[in-house]
Amino acid sequence: MSYKAEDLWQVFENLRERGVRVHCLTNSVAQNITANIMLACNIVPSMTAAHDEIPAFVEGVDGLLVNLGTLDGKRRHGIRLGLENAAKKSIPVVLDPVKVDRTDIRMEFAKDILQDNISILKANMTESAGLSGAVREDTLLVRTGNEDAVFGRETTYTVGNGHAYMDKVTGIGCALGGVLAGFAAVEPDKELDVVAALAVYGVCGEIAAEQANGPGSFTPAFIDTLYGLKADQFNERLKLETMNNKGGVLA
Repeated sequence: MSYKAEDLWQVFENLRERGVRVHCLTNSVAQNITANIMLACNIVPSMTAAHDEIPAFVEGVDGLLVNLGTLDGKRRHGIRLGLENAAKKSIPVVLDPVKVDRTDIRMEFAKDILQDNISILKANMTESAGLSGAVREDTLLVRTGNEDAVFGRETTYTVGNGHAYMDKVTGIGCALGGVLAGFAAVEPDKELDVVAALAVYGVCGEIAAEQANGPGSFTPAFIDTLYGLKADQFNERLKLETMNNKGGVLA
């Protein structure tokens, strides 16, 4: 299926109007920036990793982010609690398998939970290569990099927007996982939701970089741009290529 800029923008508009809640079992380094970026999109975050609170918090949200950035035994147990309760609600779950290529423990844990109710796997080239063969057919793979790609059932979408500053600020990539979970809670078409999230994120990165003097000033500019992005800005800058999985270019 081929999406137009208007289709993607409508998802963002729906998110802004409706608002959703996402619980983030994310790494401690990225919590603050993740929360602020999500709030700029009208996604209300919660962050507790306390085992006695996770079930209640997941019960009240529309999506779940699982990020493996600062992984220890207590956090692994908390993630399993989150996944168990998310399955009861059938809410979208995003897995960000941060640095799974660095240790066998992390890789095996990621492969194990990929057999659960993971809706979206967001991984870079190295991470996704290591997890090859462990991803279920019903899990949507998002590969991030210089260009972001979404590998749908019949179609591959490539988003060419973004800026180098986005790799120079701790937590920008991790925050994308929370944004993906929020967008995925808006519409039943998860491929549309995810492509829209990547496109909005990348376009805002480009605009913010033009206003910034470097990575330090990029962060507030990025949050402001997410909050105030206009449809005409999005439509003018969108770089989306769509191919069916047999190799034919659709758009």
